[in-house]
Amino acid sequence: MVESGFESNTARLSTWRSPAQNEKSKQDWLDTLPATECAWIFAYGSLLWDPGFEYEESRPATIYGYHRRFCIYSHIYRGTPERPGLVFGLDHGGSCRGRVFRVAPNAACEVLGMIWDREMVYRVYLPRTLNAHANEVCIECRTFVADPSHEQYAGRMDVKRTAAMIAGASGKAGANSDYLENTLSNLQELGLQDGRLLRLRTEVQSCLDERKC
Repeated sequence: MVESGFESNTARLSTWRSPAQNEKSKQDWLDTLPATECAWIFAYGSLLWDPGFEYEESRPATIYGYHRRFCIYSHIYRGTPERPGLVFGLDHGGSCRGRVFRVAPNAACEVLGMIWDREMVYRVYLPRTLNAHANEVCIECRTFVADPSHEQYAGRMDVKRTAAMIAGASGKAGANSDYLENTLSNLQELGLQDGRLLRLRTEVQSCLDERKC
């Protein structure tokens, strides 16, 4: 388990051994999609507010057995090798409230392939099919969970350490604190709350205020 981040001269991010390996793994996953049925996707992080694909329907939903956590180091989009940021993964235990998207059958492979390309560059996630519960309806959906054996898995840091990393990190996609704020704003729009993230936001703001002094 990695908990201390990466030194700039030792960070080595896992990638696919070859483009062909990536494409085969992606295609094997896409082949599990029913050809004539819509696909459901469970979103819990940036896909909540930046899905990047067309969908027919979305609704709030909850999955059980995993919870949303800042448990993935980010060295490019929300941080750097010298000062890593953190992004969300689904970690074992508890539950997670998020959003499910319904994608038309004729677009499912294209959309899921795009999400694979977006999420699986460094193989820090594992593709999974999970049950999401929305308005007392159980929906089989596709999503990605954190791989605890990966070097980018940050483990379960306490809230103060997590807040300090988020407050001090920024990458190609912007400030790490904006990533947190965007997620909370979208959850609020959906009528959902995540008490852990609300407490974390308070700690992050405290860290940011201290840096201004």
